[in-house]
Formats: sequence, C-alpha cells, structure tokens
Amino acid sequence: MIKYNPAIISNNITLKILGLICMLASSYAYSQNIPQNSVYQLNSTWLDQNANKRTLSSFSGKKQVISLIYTHCLHTCPTIVSTMQAIENKLSETEKQDVGFILVSLTPDTDTPAVLKEFAQSRKLNLQNWSLLTGTPQDVRSLAMVLNIKFQNIDNNEVNHSNLMTGLDEQGRIKFQELGVINNAAIAAEKLANF
Repeated sequence: MIKYNPAIISNNITLKILGLICMLASSYAYSQNIPQNSVYQLNSTWLDQNANKRTLSSFSGKKQVISLIYTHCLHTCPTIVSTMQAIENKLSETEKQDVGFILVSLTPDTDTPAVLKEFAQSRKLNLQNWSLLTGTPQDVRSLAMVLNIKFQNIDNNEVNHSNLMTGLDEQGRIKFQELGVINNAAIAAEKLANF
C-alpha cells in the first residue's frame, strides 16, 4: 500500500502554482514591452518557408520591411519583391544586419511553406534576411487591416491588392509606407537608415 505524504503533495502543488504564476507574469511583462501601436500586438501564429511556427513578435529587435503578396502573381507582386530586393541592395553591410524583409501570402490556401521556399529560391532571396509567411485567411485579413492593405479575392485564386511596403521599427511600429515600385527603393532605404 502506498502512503502519501500530504506535506509533499502540498509542496508540489504550490510549486506548480508558483511556476504557472511566474510564466503568466513573464508573458504579461513581455506583452507590456510591446507598444500598444505595434503590429506585434496581433496574436497570430504563422508558418514560415521552413514550416516553423512564428509569431509576428518574433521579428522584434530588427527593423522590418513587410509586404503582402502571393507567389503566383504575375503583375504587382514581382514588382514589390524586386523593389524590396533593391532596398536590400542599397543598404550597407552593417545596415543589412539590422533589417529584415517579410513577405506574407495573400493566398494562404495555396502558398504552403514548400511553395514559399521554392519562391524564395527562384527569386534568390537571402533567407538570412528574408522570411516568407503563410497563415489563416483570418490572420491575413487582420494583418492587412492593421497595415491598411486593401485586398479582394477574385476568380482563379487571383487577388486584387494594394501595392504597399511598410517599414516597421524594432518594436513593430509603422514608420513609413511606400508604393512597391522600383523608383521608391532609394527613398525607402533612406527612411530605414533614419529611424
């Protein structure tokens, strides 16, 4: 017959409760470190091109240039990606260490992590600096609303959408938005260097 020591059981329960309180407190403290006007306040989980789960707050600590695209787009999206690559090329090696580039899919049902990875390879994106994300349609819609990106799904898995790139500071606050056209690459690179 096993005898239970009430003091040990009580101590174990107390330790578990204390552990839970510490975890909740640190989670609360972390959320308090994210400014209220930060994109990183969005509580969503994404998959990157390597099928790793990511939260937007995992991108904190570096400036980011973010845009919403879809990989099979033949019109606006290639221009946005080329513009973001031109921004990257205008940064010094030191600046490149402090800036990341995020592409979020507007067609998450077809832009799987494997498709995103293939797209990154075909566009020769440096995955040390670039992250490609796919998520639920609801999370995409929420992020688009926060970034003021308008989009509408149309026939054949095509999407009409805003042609915007957004610059975020290290804490995920919007610092600028520019049209994703090559002529704006130098302007965006200068803005990144000055905040």
